[in-house]
Amino acid sequence: MMSSARIGIITIGQSPRSDVLQDFVDALGFQPSFEQTGLLDNLSRAEIASLAPCGHGDQTLVTRLRDGTEVKLSEKKAIEMLPRAVKDMEHRDVDSVVLFCTGEFPPVESKVPVLYPSAIVSAVVSAVFSSKKNDDRRLCIIAPAREQFPMLTRKWKNTGCSLLFESVSPYSSSEPEIFDCAGRVARFHCDMVVLDCIGYTEKIRKIFVQTTGRPVILPRSLLARVVAEIMAR
Repeated sequence: MMSSARIGIITIGQSPRSDVLQDFVDALGFQPSFEQTGLLDNLSRAEIASLAPCGHGDQTLVTRLRDGTEVKLSEKKAIEMLPRAVKDMEHRDVDSVVLFCTGEFPPVESKVPVLYPSAIVSAVVSAVFSSKKNDDRRLCIIAPAREQFPMLTRKWKNTGCSLLFESVSPYSSSEPEIFDCAGRVARFHCDMVVLDCIGYTEKIRKIFVQTTGRPVILPRSLLARVVAEIMAR
């Protein structure tokens, strides 16, 4: 099925994103060919460090380097760098482009569809909660870093839910730390949990499901299912 499909992957870190790809393919349901690029590809450690958030209002995105190292990147600088990466993918003759980041990015003009996990996940969450009264909805957002909470409050406020937050890194946290975080979330008695980073894995999702007993949204698999739907022939 769709073995001839070509999907372009853009990560805000470094490619290839081998840590994401297997879960993505499993949810996709077929094996396409992939073209990958990263905003931080071919940059030195000093150049990457220069892209870190700086100053009040410069929001934080968390990503991964090729060797597995976690890095923090300025949202503003990532937004500035994305259009060039999209153009690069257009030249590689892909059928569609997927962004391996759940940050909010303005649309980039492109000749092929560009899918943003943030838009997909927020639409699904809003649809699930559409029949409940505003004051009855409790949504817990899990982020890699606590300094992202203000940014995520603005991102998720339009759902009308009561928002709760916890943090655990998908890249540097140990399994006991992930279980501890899931235990804290269980005490929130929320209606749904969103793992708001492409770095969270299916294994992490299962820990949160088993510990909280609540629906848990994993962006990488939801993104893949939407890709599979629009690429079906």
